[in-house]
Amino acid sequence: MSWPFWFGALLTLAGLLTAAGEIAARKNWVSLFSARKGVHITVALCCAVAVEIIPFNPYFILGVGLIVLLLWLSVSKQWFSIDRMHDRRSWGIFYFGLSYFLLLLFWGENSPITVVFAMAVMGLADALAALIGRKFPLPSLTLGREEKSWAGSITFFFIAFILLLGGLLQLQWATTSIDIVAILFLVFWLTAVENSAGKGTDNLSVPLLFGAVFPFLFGPMASPELLSRFIWITPFAALFFLGTTRLKSLTRDGGITAASLGVLLYSLGGWMFVIPLFLFFGTGSLLSRVLKINTQTVEKTGARDPWQVLANGAIPAFALLLGFYSNNLHWAFLGYLGAVAAANADTWSTEWGMRYGGTPRGIFSLQPVPKGKSGGVSAVGLIAAMAGSALIACSGLLFLPFGSWFFAVTLIGFSGSLVDSALGAFQAYYHLPANTNNPPQITEQKKWNGIPLPKAGGIRWLENDLVNFISSATSLGATLLYAATTL
Repeated sequence: MSWPFWFGALLTLAGLLTAAGEIAARKNWVSLFSARKGVHITVALCCAVAVEIIPFNPYFILGVGLIVLLLWLSVSKQWFSIDRMHDRRSWGIFYFGLSYFLLLLFWGENSPITVVFAMAVMGLADALAALIGRKFPLPSLTLGREEKSWAGSITFFFIAFILLLGGLLQLQWATTSIDIVAILFLVFWLTAVENSAGKGTDNLSVPLLFGAVFPFLFGPMASPELLSRFIWITPFAALFFLGTTRLKSLTRDGGITAASLGVLLYSLGGWMFVIPLFLFFGTGSLLSRVLKINTQTVEKTGARDPWQVLANGAIPAFALLLGFYSNNLHWAFLGYLGAVAAANADTWSTEWGMRYGGTPRGIFSLQPVPKGKSGGVSAVGLIAAMAGSALIACSGLLFLPFGSWFFAVTLIGFSGSLVDSALGAFQAYYHLPANTNNPPQITEQKKWNGIPLPKAGGIRWLENDLVNFISSATSLGATLLYAATTL
């Protein structure tokens, strides 16, 4: 039979299963939670089977893309009961479809078994973990901001381990004790990510992280060098998580996110893709402790959360993946340096400027602005931005001979911090409660002690994390353009 038949048959089956779950929930035959997890398991298995029986082709990808769009509309409009959970939209359904679509794009042709295993892990291990965790909620194990249980995480670990070990033994891809250790470390990593994720984001993060490393650890595309690096870095990433969270440099979910970036960067790129980002996180945390600010400031303070980590680390990780999959790590490394240099320039500018820069001035208006408010610059801050950018460029000298790229990365990183300040001038900020006695009277945080704050100005959706993300992305693009036109 032709592939359109199988695509239609599996799509119909998934639709019928979803409808059955919806009816069962509305009739109170099962709880809404159980219905959602039942749909989760059965649809995931349909997705896994589809990869095996439908040949990879653009129409298959297009069809899945249209389904993902429908899932987004369904959750946005809350068409079905299973689109809601705890009086909020259940975006996990959409994230699951999006991860399937992205995995098909990357591995549908070259490594379809990667897609199969990713769907099986999320379909069975995640759903069963949620059901067991609901049954035995205590004692709790909460690495993120949502209550989760030891029972649920242990279930996820063992189900995922059994699935991968059984499948790899059947394929004869796990033949040594080193392979078994790699499976254990991979499942341990995925379990930590699943536990720390909230609001259904594990349906996106777990499959994509799995897809990023699995093909290079096992099977025809496996690399012994990458396997060795993955096994070596995972325990150190766990120690990094423990250290940074104990020092309160990162929140627990922020620590998991940063450790995951480290595992990904070192496994695929080696030290050259770790040291610059480590310098950024390390010097940023050190400066925030050494250059203590005695006055209250407008911007975010305290331990970095996952969004802050991703705002500065996602673009460098994307640069590595871009170079790795395009087989051009030289250009990717330069782009990576430019993105990290921009993030470090902004951090140094903020820390040094707030401590020694006096009253900052708006980058456009040149009028005095509250210390710490985005869009403000000072002479000390600008000098610190150049120094912070140059430090990241210097780290590149460990792996590249000195050349014009050094000055390009330094200037692009510095320019990225200016882009950050320029966008920050339009960033949303909010009024603090009237009973707050100490200055400033505005903040960039939407809530104060859990209370939503009224907006004082700026664009509501333009927040600090998005500004940092755009700044890093702009610097990556500028550095890649430099590489394309001069190298």
